Amino acid sequence: MPDNQLQTMQHTNCNLCGADRTFPIATQNNYRAVKCVHCGLVYVNPRPSPEELLRMYNGYHQRDGKNEHAWAKLMEGNFRETSAFLCKTFPEKGNILDIGCGYGHFVQIMKNCGWSAAGIEPSSRTIAYAKQKGLNVMATTIDEAVFHDKSFDAVTAFYVLEHLFDPLSALNKIMKILKPGGMLVLRIPHTTPIVKSLDFLGIKNNLYDLPFHLYDFSPDTIKLMLEKAGFSSIRVVPGRHTSPPGYIERAVSVISGRLSRIIYSLSFSRALLPGASKTVIAVKAIV
Repeated sequence: MPDNQLQTMQHTNCNLCGADRTFPIATQNNYRAVKCVHCGLVYVNPRPSPEELLRMYNGYHQRDGKNEHAWAKLMEGNFRETSAFLCKTFPEKGNILDIGCGYGHFVQIMKNCGWSAAGIEPSSRTIAYAKQKGLNVMATTIDEAVFHDKSFDAVTAFYVLEHLFDPLSALNKIMKILKPGGMLVLRIPHTTPIVKSLDFLGIKNNLYDLPFHLYDFSPDTIKLMLEKAGFSSIRVVPGRHTSPPGYIERAVSVISGRLSRIIYSLSFSRALLPGASKTVIAVKAIV
């Protein structure tokens, strides 16, 4: 790791339990993923400073070759499924916020369904595109965004929480801006089981995508963090498969996604396939 990069690295305690006892589980791209001895949370430590990570993000999407059409195709099934679920749960519609809205595809879907839909996204470039479509979006982060308490009936975040420096703080803020009875829907990766299996087989991989993914949540750790933020009625379920552009990647996604749902169904909603992405649903209780 270059000396100038070392100077920007920051040591951090566990975001879930606050402890500072970990053991390393993987090293990728010269960054180290560790696991908390106390609660099991997996996170990057040490990690780049916020300023350094922002600089690195400037080339992140360029490196991936992603654009608005590729992202829409990748997530279309998840967006449609989440939209149908929320419209069924809230037949009267309402106010919804999509965190990390990107080009605004999910905001557009919910707007078309009759919701008052808003989105936030740190990338000013993608927000400019979304605004051209007449969407209510802002170039900001959940930490910096200003909303009235109890403003939203639903909040969504697709593959966002693992990128945040302080996910617990973000969940606390989401709890404040949700109305009583409001719902949070997350989509998160669960990479650690796959990395462990590949490491055991001696297969090199970069699945953690360090340091851009600062956390890797298991069903247990995401439940604990949501409970700590005050959420209730927490459910972790198999997420619908995504549709990557490559044939092999798409086949793996489809097979793992369908297999995870079959296992979940046959186990009477008790077994989750390790490694497959998860959809997390949590509610702000009506007091």
